[in-house]
Order: sequence, then C-alpha cells, then structure tokens
Amino acid sequence: MGKFQMPTVQQFLKKKTIYGPKKDPVWIYLEREMQENINKKPYNEKVGAWLKFLKDLKYYLYCEAKRKEKRLKTEVGPSWYCELSSSQKEVLSNLKANIHQDLLEDLPTRIRKCLSNLGVTLKISKSVLIQAMNESVEDPGIFIWNLYSAIYKKLPNELRPEYDMNAMILMSSLVFIDLEECIQQLEKLTQVKTTPPPLVEIKQKKYSQPNVRYGEYLQHIYVPLYCKHPSGEKMKRKSLPLSYKFRLRSEASYEKLCRDRTFLEKRKERNKKEKQAERVCNYKFWEPPSTLRNTDPKMAAYVNKLRMLKKKAKSKYKSPYENAQYQVGGVVFTGGIPQYLISNVALLPTGYIPINNGTVRIGGEYITILHGFWKFPKEVKEKCDETCNCLTKWEDIVMEYLKVSKCRCGHLYDLYNEGKAKEKYFHSSTRHGRFWIDNAKVYQMDPLDEFIKDTVKEALMSVDPTPESSTPTISATGLKEKDLLAALLADLSNTPLLIPHLPQANLLNNLQEWVRKRVKGKISPKEHKRLILQSQRRWLDLKHMDFRARAYRIPFTLKQLEHMNWSHRQLVQTLFDILLNNFITRNRIKQVEQTRLWWSTTKYDAYPSKPFLDIYFTYMSGRMKDTFLINPHSSELTPKHGAKTCSLH
Repeated sequence: MGKFQMPTVQQFLKKKTIYGPKKDPVWIYLEREMQENINKKPYNEKVGAWLKFLKDLKYYLYCEAKRKEKRLKTEVGPSWYCELSSSQKEVLSNLKANIHQDLLEDLPTRIRKCLSNLGVTLKISKSVLIQAMNESVEDPGIFIWNLYSAIYKKLPNELRPEYDMNAMILMSSLVFIDLEECIQQLEKLTQVKTTPPPLVEIKQKKYSQPNVRYGEYLQHIYVPLYCKHPSGEKMKRKSLPLSYKFRLRSEASYEKLCRDRTFLEKRKERNKKEKQAERVCNYKFWEPPSTLRNTDPKMAAYVNKLRMLKKKAKSKYKSPYENAQYQVGGVVFTGGIPQYLISNVALLPTGYIPINNGTVRIGGEYITILHGFWKFPKEVKEKCDETCNCLTKWEDIVMEYLKVSKCRCGHLYDLYNEGKAKEKYFHSSTRHGRFWIDNAKVYQMDPLDEFIKDTVKEALMSVDPTPESSTPTISATGLKEKDLLAALLADLSNTPLLIPHLPQANLLNNLQEWVRKRVKGKISPKEHKRLILQSQRRWLDLKHMDFRARAYRIPFTLKQLEHMNWSHRQLVQTLFDILLNNFITRNRIKQVEQTRLWWSTTKYDAYPSKPFLDIYFTYMSGRMKDTFLINPHSSELTPKHGAKTCSLH
C-alpha cells in the first residue's frame, strides 16, 4: 500500500458544505415510493393531487417571501443607503480636523482610525489616502468622494447594480456630511415671502346698564354665546403656503444634473475661502533697523538710499483742462522727497472750439494762450412725448427679446446661431499662410434690421397674437414625496452640496419626511393609525425572515481522520481561520442587511432622534466593533451557558 497523502487547504475548501447530503422534498420521494409499489397498492389520485398542491404551495410561499423582501428593500430607500449610528456621525464630524492633522504629518494614521470606526474594512494603501486628502482641500465630503472613486473606479454619482458593505458606508457618509446644510437650503428654497396682514382693531362691546324705560326686566340684553365643546364638523386641514413652484423634469435631465461635476470645483473654492477666513495671520512682521543688523556706515547709507528709492512720488501738478496731457521726464529728490519733472505739455483735440487769446514770447519761444472753449451746437433729437403710443404697435415679445438680448455696446449677440457659429470668421495661421480675418463676414455679424423685419412680417401674417412663454409647473398636492424631493434637489444641483448629485437621492426617507412635513403638513390621526398598522405588517414580514449565516463544515473521511496527527496542526489551524473569517464576514453582511430592512419600519413616525439611534444600534449594529456573534467552533458551547458570544474586533 502506498503512503497516504493528506489533501491541501484548497482541496479541503472545495468540499466544504453547510448542510449534510441534500434530501429530496416529501412529494418527490412519496411519489417515487408510490410508483414503485403500484402493483401492491393502487395509485391514489387524491394523494397525487395533494403532493402536487404541496409543491405549488412551496413555490407560492417562496414567491411571496421574495415579493415582501423586494418591497422592504424598495421602501428602505436607495440601494446604497444604510442608516448610521450616532457614534459614526460623531466620527464624520471630526473628520475635517483629522484630515488637517494627517496632511501636516504626512501620515494617514488618524484617517485609518476614522475609517475603521466608520465600519470600513478595506485595506487602503497610504498613497491612495494621501492623494485623496491632498485633492480634497481638507473637505471631508470631497475626500470620501475621491476615496470611493479610487477604490471602486467609478464615481459615486453613477448607480451600480450592487453595493457591498464598505461602499454603502462610504455613500451614506456623503449623505450625513451635508444633511444639515441640505435641509437649510431646502428651507431657504421653499421659504414663503408674505407680508403680515394689517392689524384690525376689534371693538370690545362694553356692558351698559339697561335702560329702565320699559322696566329693568323688559330691556333686551345681548349676551355673547359661549361653547365649551368644539363643533361636530371637522375643519379641513389646509396645506402650508409655498412660494416655490414645482417644475416638470424628465428622468434624463435629472440624471444629467446628477452626473454634472462642476459642483466639486464650487465646493473646493468655498472650502478655500473658509480656510482663508479661519487662518488670517494678524501678526505684523517687524524689520529691525540697519544699525541693529550691521554697524558698517557704508551698509547703513546703502539701506537709507534703498529706503529713499522705495518712496513713491506724488503728482502735485493738476492740469486746468481735462484734455491736457503732460509727459513725466524724470524724478528729482529735493529734501528727501521725490518730485516729478514735466518735460512736455500738450492739448488733445476735443469736441470744443478753442478761443485764441494771442501769443506770448517767453525765452525766445512763442506760446499760444487759450482763453477758453466754445461748445459745438448739439443736435436735438426729436423724441415722442409721454402720451405717445407708438410702442404699442410693436409686439411685446419682440421688445422684450430686444431688451434681453442686447449687450452693453447695443448689439445683438448669438442671433440665429444658437451657440455655434455657422460661418468661419477667423482663420488660424498654418504653414502656408499667416492668421487672417474674413472682414466681409465680420461686418455682417449683426443682422438686427433683418431680425426685426422678419419678426414684424411674421406678426403681421399671423392671425393669433404671439403666445407668451411660460414655465410648466405642477401642483404639489397630488404628487408623491419622492417626486417633490426630486424637483427640489434638481434646483439645488447648482450648489456645492453633494446630496443632489447622488443617484436615487430622492428616495432618502429622512429628506422625504422633511418634504412631507413642509408641503403636506402634519399627519392626521387617521393617517397616522394607518401608517402604524402598515409598519406592524412590515415587522411581521421581517420576523419570518432568517438573517443567520450558517457555518461551513468539511466532511472529513474516516481515512483522513485516522492519518491526521500532530504534524497537520498548521493545516487544521489555517483551515479553521479561513472558515471562521468567512463565517464572520457573511454574518456581518447579513447583520447590515437586517439593520437596513428593520430601519424602513421607522420612517413613518417622527424621524428618530439621538436617544432612539443609540437604543436601535445597540441591538442592530452595523459595525465591526459593535457586532457579537455565536462562535460555532467554540468548545465551551454547552446548554448551561446557552450561546457563547465572541466579539469580532
């Protein structure tokens, strides 16, 4: 007999199983047994129909479970979103200071600790972390954006079919970095600008003593009605006023806004301005005098000379006329003060007629003396008076277009071109010729007269008046929260915020809750009762879902167990570590998935506060340090202790 060879670790892992040998369902082996014993016992059609019903029932229950799971995943929000605990949010609030310190030290020790506290289990190289921090301008949002792009080779604003646990934590961090600022921008966007109504003084009716003309008991007295209980008819709940008008927008345009990356530059510029505002150096650097630096007299004279040259000369000469021009010939120091030397004075031609006052001979030269200037006669342009109605003959939209499209010099720009010039006016230089301009085309670039003639001609030929252009708006009453939020986030896409550029950001429950409160007001008791009932049904669906991960086992053969000795301890230890790490990872993924789905049942109530978060994440943890699992390979697992738990950090 040959020597027995123990299989390798990889060969053992190929044989790993969760359960034992797979058994057939009850309807299969029962039907097989009936077919085999059909001669002894006649085949019962009712039993066959019952077995078929069992098979169909199992498939139906499977489809129902899948449908309920899909519904829960849809209600929880975007596929990349998971709620963060209060400790994770505290890590995000300190991220900016840690980035600053790590950039000073050029060692990403604090950032590694922050990512670990967030729950990210990836091993990221130092170069990737340093590059992401350098490009972020000490902004935690841009840092996580760049880090996600470097790890997954895709930008966060591109929707992926699947997200692992680390990607979900990074994407959710982008939400909570800008959540407060996003809500402030939404409040600013939907702010109502209303003037307070005028105060109306209510005249109080004074109680007067009854006139006893007809007797004290015959006087008619008006007593105000008093009602302690409210009326039976319930007042109709009014929606809050909105100055914002929701606009129609297609999905393609919304995706285009999400993919736009100009907001990153705006965010960087904003962070640079914040850094300049925070780190203003008010310290005035004092330069010691030359006598303290050097006792050499030549050096002191040189320094004084430099100081004198640094002084700027002030022009004391002011010409009597605006059209006079003088040339400065040099600078002379008199008494340590620089003075300008004027070498030439000339009068520029103006729109006035000079009045000659004769000539004067000074030093052998004749100088013309001007007594003043005559003004040219102005051309009086005849204008219409205020009562003239000549402008009413023009179409309003033509005048509005001329007013909007006119630039500072009075010309129309980009007329009929729509952003692209159809003709080539400037020809760049080549090896065959120099740069040249087609003057014949340049002189025809302003078709103002032709445009007005065409517009007036079309207006005269048309029967109906020109319709006024209007922005399509929709009512907010009949829309869902996700559609309202999508319209609001689309208008915030030109701000430095990150949330409007995340895929499916309109499905975020915390922002949907804010929009519902702002647009539709408080939930009525009847609606609140219905939503709580819906949450309870979701809880029942979740109670029947199994989130436990089974540990793998390796079915050793009897021959392998007989030949296993102390020399195989390294193999067994490696095999055990691989199986345990695999079990821990799958349990963590199941834990995060369970946390996400349970969180969807809380969105209909008031959005949870910090105490609720602390209690919730005590039992539904999503991080490595908060997770406790059953160790399936523990030798101390006895009925006395129940399940021995082991922390995973």
